[in-house]
Amino acid sequence: MLIRMPDYMTFVSLSRRYVSVHGWQRNMTPVSVLVEEIPLSLVEACDRWVQRNQGVLEVYPSKLGDVSQRDVLLLAPLKAFMEKTVEDEEVAGLLSNIGGVLDRIPNRETVLTCGDKRLVVGRQPRVMGIINVTPDSFSDGGRHFRVEDAVARACQMVEDGADIIDVGGESSRPGSEPVGAHEEMERIVPVIRTLAKRIDVPISVDTTKAEVARAALDAGAGMINDISGLHWDLEVGKVAAEYKVPVIVMHTRGKPKTMQRDIHYRSLMSEIIRYLKEGVEIALASGVPSDQIVVDPGIGFGKTLENNLTIMNRLYELSVLGKPILLGASRKTFIGEILETDVDQRLEGTLATTAYGIIRGADIVRVHDVKENVRVVRMLERMMDLNEETVG
Repeated sequence: MLIRMPDYMTFVSLSRRYVSVHGWQRNMTPVSVLVEEIPLSLVEACDRWVQRNQGVLEVYPSKLGDVSQRDVLLLAPLKAFMEKTVEDEEVAGLLSNIGGVLDRIPNRETVLTCGDKRLVVGRQPRVMGIINVTPDSFSDGGRHFRVEDAVARACQMVEDGADIIDVGGESSRPGSEPVGAHEEMERIVPVIRTLAKRIDVPISVDTTKAEVARAALDAGAGMINDISGLHWDLEVGKVAAEYKVPVIVMHTRGKPKTMQRDIHYRSLMSEIIRYLKEGVEIALASGVPSDQIVVDPGIGFGKTLENNLTIMNRLYELSVLGKPILLGASRKTFIGEILETDVDQRLEGTLATTAYGIIRGADIVRVHDVKENVRVVRMLERMMDLNEETVG
């Protein structure tokens, strides 16, 4: 069973604790909840519950093709979903699951403990600067492959306002060949070790290998960014737990070499959320605390142009996982396809994804051009936080 919030205004109402635009009390705000894969016997019980609460029920075939199950959309007052005493046991169990999801959605602060550094997310959007220590990066063509160049660029990013620096030693562009752990460590460890002495913001290591993650953490990194969502090397989660650092769980469809072939999803957002949920469960089973997990939908990783646009528009649906959301759309191919530009001409497109992504629920944006994106974030903060008391 998967619970989703398919309506953006519902997400805004819950995450910001807004009062209904009609002046109703919050607990009477209408809420839409999509529940996938429920047994046929529960559909009738849901129908009776909806009628008692003056709501609406819509029933659809299961997106996964199981004829014994249905997907249902429930529309009812928030108060009804949070009801504690329901006679029908099946409905009571369903409402308990829905209530747990709704409780996780409000935009609360989360403190990520990155070694000896702390990063508060949720209060304001955060900017992660990208450092690719690779000779074949899609975005910078190996411009920061030398240690001194990578360090200088990272220090400039911090000066420009970066809240996190993400260092990677293996290209994940479509079609790229894998790199061995030893070579990956040789690329990133000297950079991380030097940066740890020079900057005062957390350093994240972008890797899918536990061996590399451990070496990076020993060198001074304080966070793990795993593009496989902990699916390729189960030891990565254990390393994060051992070192007591946060982990970013990302969705991908296959390895970089083949991920753009034969792309097909039955239900894009459902499959992304399921994959991320599995990654979160792996992290929890490894001993990573629940409040030290971040999720990322994986823009460009096994997605078409239309897939990426759908994710941008429905990013808020990831809020049902109850984790901070990271968005990495900077300079991605879909921007180039829309604007018909090369990778070094995608700044304006990236800024658009940053602004829209934050509005749709992103807590962290991962970018190449820090100064420009920080300015967008600061402007958005002021506009989104404006209220009547600040208006002359």
